[in-house]
Amino acid sequence: GGQKMSKSLGNVINPMALVEEYGTEAVHYFLLRHVQPFEDTDVTMEKFKEAYNANLANGLGNLVSRVMKLASDHLPAPATVETRSLADFKDLNDLLERFEFSRAMDEIWRHIGLHDAYIQETKPFNLIKTDPDKARQIIAKLVQGLADLAVCLEPFLPQTSATIKNLVKENKSPTTPLFPRK
Repeated sequence: GGQKMSKSLGNVINPMALVEEYGTEAVHYFLLRHVQPFEDTDVTMEKFKEAYNANLANGLGNLVSRVMKLASDHLPAPATVETRSLADFKDLNDLLERFEFSRAMDEIWRHIGLHDAYIQETKPFNLIKTDPDKARQIIAKLVQGLADLAVCLEPFLPQTSATIKNLVKENKSPTTPLFPRK
């Protein structure tokens, strides 16, 4: 294992510095998913950056950019999305009620992975040339997926959730990445 956080080692993370560089939501994400409340978790800047890039910049942020770019380029109007509430996601709800935040977020990120796999599999960006109707159906389904993710993320990353809902409603891709790579 790495060194434990201690004053004498001078490697204590300054949360304010993290917030300044990465934003509040990234810090929330990390604390809720990667720091276990009742265990001594070894937090280093390196670990933080790794988790941020892998899961927020390349994971969630990249998915939102890809899907909304496809949507804004190829859907004639914003996709019609079913509005769901947290109660509609039973597994997630059960985990939240037991305060299992880390597992709840693992569940959300599992879905992000499934969406990425679905894009790889269906390749809507190629399909749009040969079968535009089918491609648009796939894109609309991905947009619905983002709308659902936004609902699931709300308890953890309220600002990010609101941003995603807005992009979906306006059928726009983000002008700047939700989570710029560090």
